[in-house]
Amino acid sequence: MQDKAGCVTHPPWLISGRLLARTRRSAIKAAALLSLWSFAFSSMASDTLLVGVYNNPPKIFVDDQGHLRGILGELLEAIAQEEDWQLESIACEFHNCLTLLEQGDIDILPGTAWGEERGERIAFHREPIIQSWSQLYQRENERVEAILDLEQKRVAIVDGSIQQNYLSAVTERFGVSVTWLPVDSYADTFQAVAMGDADLAVTDHIFGDWRAQDYGLYETPIIFQPIRLFYAGSPTLSATILDRIDDVLRGWKQNPRSAYFRILRSWRAETPPDTISTWLWGGLGLLTALLAVALGSAWWLKRRVTLNRAQLDANEAMLATILNNVDAYIYIKTPSLHYQFVNQRVVELFGLPKEQILGKSDEAFFDSTTANEIAQIDRSVMESGKKITLEERNVLQHNDKVRTFVTIKMPLSLSPGEPASLCGISTELTDYLELQSRTNHLAFYDALTGLPNRRLLMESLSGKIEQENTSHLYSALLTIDLDNFHLVNDIQGHESGDQLLIDVAKQVRSLLPEGAVLARFSGDEFVALLAKLGEHQADAALSAERTAKQLLDAIFKLRTGRSLPVNASIGITLFDGSDHSMNSVLQQADLALQQAKAAGGNTLRFFNRSMQTRLIERANLEADLHHALARHELALHYQTQVNHQGITTGVEALLRWCHPQRGWVPPSTFIPLAEENGLIIPIGYWVLHSACEQLAKWANQAPYAALTISVNVSSVQFQQPEFVRNLEGLLAQTQAPPGRLVLEVTESLLMRDPTRVRNTMLKLRAQGVRFAIDDFGTGYSSLSYLKRLPLDELKIDQSFIRELLTDKADAAIVDTTILLAVSLGLTVVAEGVEKQEQLDWLKGHGCYRYQGYLFGRPTPIDRLFESY
Repeated sequence: MQDKAGCVTHPPWLISGRLLARTRRSAIKAAALLSLWSFAFSSMASDTLLVGVYNNPPKIFVDDQGHLRGILGELLEAIAQEEDWQLESIACEFHNCLTLLEQGDIDILPGTAWGEERGERIAFHREPIIQSWSQLYQRENERVEAILDLEQKRVAIVDGSIQQNYLSAVTERFGVSVTWLPVDSYADTFQAVAMGDADLAVTDHIFGDWRAQDYGLYETPIIFQPIRLFYAGSPTLSATILDRIDDVLRGWKQNPRSAYFRILRSWRAETPPDTISTWLWGGLGLLTALLAVALGSAWWLKRRVTLNRAQLDANEAMLATILNNVDAYIYIKTPSLHYQFVNQRVVELFGLPKEQILGKSDEAFFDSTTANEIAQIDRSVMESGKKITLEERNVLQHNDKVRTFVTIKMPLSLSPGEPASLCGISTELTDYLELQSRTNHLAFYDALTGLPNRRLLMESLSGKIEQENTSHLYSALLTIDLDNFHLVNDIQGHESGDQLLIDVAKQVRSLLPEGAVLARFSGDEFVALLAKLGEHQADAALSAERTAKQLLDAIFKLRTGRSLPVNASIGITLFDGSDHSMNSVLQQADLALQQAKAAGGNTLRFFNRSMQTRLIERANLEADLHHALARHELALHYQTQVNHQGITTGVEALLRWCHPQRGWVPPSTFIPLAEENGLIIPIGYWVLHSACEQLAKWANQAPYAALTISVNVSSVQFQQPEFVRNLEGLLAQTQAPPGRLVLEVTESLLMRDPTRVRNTMLKLRAQGVRFAIDDFGTGYSSLSYLKRLPLDELKIDQSFIRELLTDKADAAIVDTTILLAVSLGLTVVAEGVEKQEQLDWLKGHGCYRYQGYLFGRPTPIDRLFESY
């Protein structure tokens, strides 16, 4: 109802409706639990349904007596009367009504649009009540015709509605900035525009047709979201009630004289309920009856024309909205090839208002060549009467850029008997083709130097090898790598390094013969492919060598910003296509490069077969090493260590590999290989496990209980984060005495990461494990740091012992080492003692522990103490 000031108010019973509803429900539930008899009789009574009512005439509202009104309200009243249901109204705003429905505080909410998300939260019947769609309304002075016209507009819209979600998504996708004004009802949207708080209003067409003119508003061409309206039910509502609603609606829709059509007809012509008082209708009733016969026919005809015109306008507006938002250029030309219709994309393409495009031909917008080509194609389409699809390359006036389109052109008959017009739909491919070109360049060319990359080189090399199979001409592949390139990055920065690579690429490219392919293969490595150097291998080799030397000289002459010298190494391989594959050619060039690097750099090397044989041999050996541990091919041999009295004090565990075909493989061959590929970690763990097991056995045998076992530990193994934990686990598992285990480490390991190494040694020393420096004197160490390490032994390398008696320098080194060890409190062990004279000299200079062939060769454990 409205108060004297025209404000909308609600009867007091509506305000407390929700509370009363909850009270009634609680009372009913309590009564139901009192006795089965009461429950039985209550179930026979008429159902009472709580209906959420929001003020949205002409679809739904309540009158002064609290009765449901509007199309949806009166239909629900009629259904309830037929089904003997009782209806109670709960007043709420629409979004609040939805919340109450989801919570089960009301049973039914009329006029709810189905949506996937809503369908998961609330219940819907199947037969739609009425069909509707949404539309934007504006004041007479506004000129909004498409979604893009909403830029910087203020739009009033019902808060939480599906319309709000849809329009927000559409405007965001097109980058249109809109200020949304959420309100509680459709009437509020019109009121906001009428008061100047908003520029446009969003409602469904039912309410808009009914009330728009009262607010001085007019529909825009923007129509969207055709929807079907239902009576939504709470999740707890019986499905039977919704099924009955479907049954009644279906039956009514089949009968033109049913309550369904009667209510629809009454509201199509009804004016707002507050504009004509009820008593006035009684006074005018007689006059209306007298005029009805005279005006009936005229009114019906006029209404039909109005409805048809409105429907036509709506369809045109909807079509314009769709065409203006399609991502394609759509246009219609007259039989004389003048523009009759263009969508928004064509307007944007020409950069002119639509009014300045219509009626003109292509000569006004494209250069003369393009306009002539377009006209010829258009005429051929209209003459043939057939649709064609083609690719067009057009140039606009005052713009040299060539734009590419894929276009569909077809004849279009707009009026019977009139000449056909031409309809065109064009999609621009310019950006796509440019992106494709850039993508292709990135795929096959280096971004820094602009040279072909590895992928393009591989394709070129594969093609050359196939050609050589038929022509029998020799070609050459040169692998060029800069020596110590990392110094430029480290000293001068990566920007200087990048500039150096660019300069090298330019210099090398300028010196290569015509037809050669130069590629940047990786970081500072370039590869040059010299094709068809001749039929004779010697001539081809001479030509390749001459080019390589020119490249070395040119690169050497390059200087970075601070005059750092730049050198390169080059590996060369020749191939003629026979018995060559792309991978083998690359591998041979790389092997030759490695030889050039090993020779000191700034030089070139040719690939030779012996080099490849050694590589294959090494690869096979590495493959066999992967299985040696699992096949039990590895073994530990032990060499005794004695003191100056000839008493054995311990042994050193030495790793041996007996290959099933090769026999005994020297440790100097397979141990470095194991360190390179990481196999030293599981092998080293096996060695430590075997040594600990042996110490545990000796601990229970009196003659051997005091012996130590020294084990060489690889730097790779020692620096593993879990090394300490693994060794502690082995000691605990085998019950080996930690004080009898000596770990031999090298000087290079001690100096690689002194702080970390010291912490690892201190953790193991706390367990009782002892440490020795192996091969002392062959590496570099800090004497000041050595004294901080928990060392027990110092082993003099056998290379110094071997020439001890004949080389004064070796004798001086050994003597100094013994004095150093004594001053640090370390036990000195001399390795490689093979002669009695060496032993006597060592005793005379204060060394009292020895190891070497003079006392015994390394032997398996079962033969170690045969004479002990």
